[in-house]
Amino acid sequence: MMVVTWLMAGVILQQRLNPDEARLVRIARQAVTASVQQTSLPVPDEASAPAAVFVTIEIGGKVRGCRGGLETRSHSLEEEVIHAAQSASSHDPRYEPLKASDLKEFKVTVTVIDRVEPVGSVDGLRPEDGLVLKAGDATGVVLPFEGRAPATRLQWAFRKAGVPVGTPALLFRMTARRVRG
Repeated sequence: MMVVTWLMAGVILQQRLNPDEARLVRIARQAVTASVQQTSLPVPDEASAPAAVFVTIEIGGKVRGCRGGLETRSHSLEEEVIHAAQSASSHDPRYEPLKASDLKEFKVTVTVIDRVEPVGSVDGLRPEDGLVLKAGDATGVVLPFEGRAPATRLQWAFRKAGVPVGTPALLFRMTARRVRG
């Protein structure tokens, strides 16, 4: 079992990762490093069933990239993690691409989507629930633990979808597994 330690908001946090979780974190970190250094992406030694994923990159407790999707595009979970990590490191339009100097202290969070189910409102959303908003062809995703107050997360979902708050939309609760390292 691997123990990962990091500092967030002045508090030291630890997470015990089982071997599968540690492998996903390792793959994501290798993909970020390879993308930034413009070297070959990692080749997974195992292939798990594909699942939708997001990879978030943080440096100094601040998000520097987050990419992924609600649907799979690859043949395995590991390939999904590699593609999301590569995209988060250099193709998130909200942030500058990572540089080699950023590789010293970065953390990754791999969010593996387990289920997305319709809900009538955000009432009852827990911090560990993600939120998906669909308004026409636009989609806004707020990952688990992004914010606490359901009403705030709903506003963020509208903003991420690029539609005005109050636009008619369908709401979905996302359940997922998150691992950091």
